Amino acid sequence: MLSANELLAHAETLTDGVQLVDRILRAGLFLHASDIHFDPMQDAVRVRFRIDGQLEEVLRVPVSMANAMTSRLKVLASLDIAERRAPQDGGFVWRLPGGGTFAQNPLDVRMATLPVRHGERITLRLLETGGRRLTLEDLGMRQADLAVFEKVLRHPQGLVLLTGPTGSGKTTTLYAAIQRLLQFGAFNILTVEDPVEYEIPGVAQAEVDSADKVNFSKALKSLLRHDPDVVMIGEIRDMNSLDAAVKAALTGHLVLSTLHTNDAKSVETRLVDMGLDPHLVPATLHLAVAQRLVRRLCPACKVRGVDGWEPKGCRECGGRGYAGRIGLFELYSPKMGVETFLADDAREKVADGVTSFAEVRRVTGVDG
Repeated sequence: MLSANELLAHAETLTDGVQLVDRILRAGLFLHASDIHFDPMQDAVRVRFRIDGQLEEVLRVPVSMANAMTSRLKVLASLDIAERRAPQDGGFVWRLPGGGTFAQNPLDVRMATLPVRHGERITLRLLETGGRRLTLEDLGMRQADLAVFEKVLRHPQGLVLLTGPTGSGKTTTLYAAIQRLLQFGAFNILTVEDPVEYEIPGVAQAEVDSADKVNFSKALKSLLRHDPDVVMIGEIRDMNSLDAAVKAALTGHLVLSTLHTNDAKSVETRLVDMGLDPHLVPATLHLAVAQRLVRRLCPACKVRGVDGWEPKGCRECGGRGYAGRIGLFELYSPKMGVETFLADDAREKVADGVTSFAEVRRVTGVDG
């Protein structure tokens, strides 16, 4: 089987759109890219992969192949080939031909187009289906934080909020939490998401739609009529969804969701700013978890440096010096009197050689 580098070598010389798209998707799958960007420029289409959170240019496709490549992707995603002046959204499932390990886990591809000056910009989100899901232990929580998190999950009611910027792994943590709840016992777990990223056997997952027939607050009110023990809301976006989540948490349900704040303790302030009565915050909020994602140092080539361990680059990591990512976490629980800090977790992971000081500083701004 060809490697990713071999697949992309001379791919710009291909004159068949189907073969070209196949090569790019294969390489993205092999390199575990989360996104593929097609950026049309004046003289070429730049193809970039997002690997471990970082964008890397992997190929430049000649302008002469732009239409064939775009048309192939639109056909796969059941989009209108003739429509080039309006944004479109779609998706498709792509399976690696020929069998093998990778073929067992097809890609669920979400596609979006956007008309720009030199053509249509295309972004693909790659979601592997059927693969092993991350557990809470895989995420990188310290043992003490993990013990608190699991204790809260065993509580029958309350609000658990994951916070952090876009792309910090909040949804992954929610899914890992649900997997742990399924291990605890027979719970009726319902979710409402935008979109459903991964199917979880044994969990009823609802998806919001663009027509607003099903939004977070409407769906949550409907879910509560189905006798849930646990409800997961993809995101608390406004006062309507917050009000529905709080009422559910106060009436005997464990509610998991996400919110945008810079740190865990700021969740209290954010809830009040959104319109929640201040006296309901301590009565409702059971746990706030803030997180970031940093790249893991490649274990095969990391070296000792001035500030701890540093990346070097080898064949195992493709010369990047990093392989995969891990979470940094901080917890705040007004009910349990718990408060931990992201900076402390970062320092521990640097000292243990899990990541580098430069990587922590890039992601968090922690300076020593």
